[in-house]
Amino acid sequence: MARKRRVRVFIITGLILLGIIASTHLLSATEALRHTSADQAIQWAGIPQLSASGSTALYLPNVLRNFPPPLPVFGIQLTSIDASGGLNQIVTAKAYWVGSSVSWSAVESSPGTRYWAALASQEQQWINAANNGLTPIINIRSTPAWAQVYQGYSCGPMTTATFGNFATFMHDLVARYSQPPYNIKYWEIWNEPDVDHSLVPPDSPFGCWGNSSDRLYYGGSYYAQMLKVVYPQIKAADPLAQVLVGGLLLDCDPRGPCTSVSHASSQATESNKDPHVADAIRNDPLPPMFFEGILQGGGGPFFDGVSFHAYDYYQGALGQYYNPNWNSAWNTTGPVVGAKAVFIKSILAKYGVTGKFLMNTEMGLIDYGAADSNFEATKAYYVAQGYSAAIAQGLRANSWYSLYGWTNSGLLDSGGSPLPAYNAFKFAASELENAQSGRTITPASGVTGYEVTLPDRRIWVIWSLDGAPHAVNLPGVPLAIYHVDGTPVGPSPVLTVTLEPIYIEWSP
Repeated sequence: MARKRRVRVFIITGLILLGIIASTHLLSATEALRHTSADQAIQWAGIPQLSASGSTALYLPNVLRNFPPPLPVFGIQLTSIDASGGLNQIVTAKAYWVGSSVSWSAVESSPGTRYWAALASQEQQWINAANNGLTPIINIRSTPAWAQVYQGYSCGPMTTATFGNFATFMHDLVARYSQPPYNIKYWEIWNEPDVDHSLVPPDSPFGCWGNSSDRLYYGGSYYAQMLKVVYPQIKAADPLAQVLVGGLLLDCDPRGPCTSVSHASSQATESNKDPHVADAIRNDPLPPMFFEGILQGGGGPFFDGVSFHAYDYYQGALGQYYNPNWNSAWNTTGPVVGAKAVFIKSILAKYGVTGKFLMNTEMGLIDYGAADSNFEATKAYYVAQGYSAAIAQGLRANSWYSLYGWTNSGLLDSGGSPLPAYNAFKFAASELENAQSGRTITPASGVTGYEVTLPDRRIWVIWSLDGAPHAVNLPGVPLAIYHVDGTPVGPSPVLTVTLEPIYIEWSP
């Protein structure tokens, strides 16, 4: 009997010690993750994991649900990652992601050369990012003249004969900049490749892998063949590198509708970034088939995530916006980021491709007219709606384009002063920073929004779907209620909800 007691005590003591060890590792991992950069965060996914001392530590992620926690989705694009570009402002706003680029042609103007000095400015910016807790997504573009399929078009693809050259370049680039002090882990292969070269200037910063003569997949299969050669070299240089399909334009839903619109109209679409882009891309359902072409061409195993772009367009009245080419609007689907994410997921599912993450690397609300106070208020509303929608869709990143703006999309005005959208971003990033998941909710007739789950609470982000004020009977006493800019709303069992998104905090 005494022997059995001793065995029992030994087992119980062992379990207690194991629990203490596991708890210590979990807390250490959680605390470390809170202060880590993106490359370190990626490493937490490896179980077991090598500790700083070189010993192997098992973090038992199943003990803690949703561990490690998702990375914050909040990003802002800058012209340069320094004080002149707005570095201080985005750090204050609690952005996590930031964009940058590399020109292949600038570094390798002739085969086999490496002129790294061409990246001197970017190197300092990447150090700035690392020092300020930002995670860069590096966009690779610009084919050198000696490798171009379409002579004179640096925006276009390289020849099959030079796939290997590009792969070697990417290996060397990743090997060089995945290490301290840069610590870069996210590599996006081209910017909006789903545009035909005939529709853009030869040196366009976006495009132009699209092939209009391919009446099925618009050239996506060719891009897949490139990925098959390049992806293994990137992973050889850094197994933790994350390779992204270049930010897809996805200018219209290929399932319909695709409409032709005027450059001067508020109905203009993403392809209006350059006045040379013809209306053809807007009413042609083939360009958005580029992504399916990548999968059809066997490219599924050769990327880690999909980057895409999603803009909506102001309709001239408070709270109203839409994207006609995606049948998306303020009073139906909400921000177009949701419609595009659902489409991409459907294509991945069609080909049985799993384990990929999505990143919206350009998001914004566009006004081609003279921005007024109603537009600025609508843009602030859109920030709350767009980021909660991105969380609900499970996006890894959602980056605003840009801090100073394009066609009135800025979070700051030309003098650097915060616009209402900046304050809305700052509050959203603080309030939803630790979001784990989200879902669409309809708490009352005419009211829509999202419920976002955090480790310590639930948050509703809700607004009037039809523009009319609606009374919402709250199912209990909330922890707090906030306006879109973080100003508290007085407690009340009945809340009147308008076009302005309201944040409501609940206990878990």
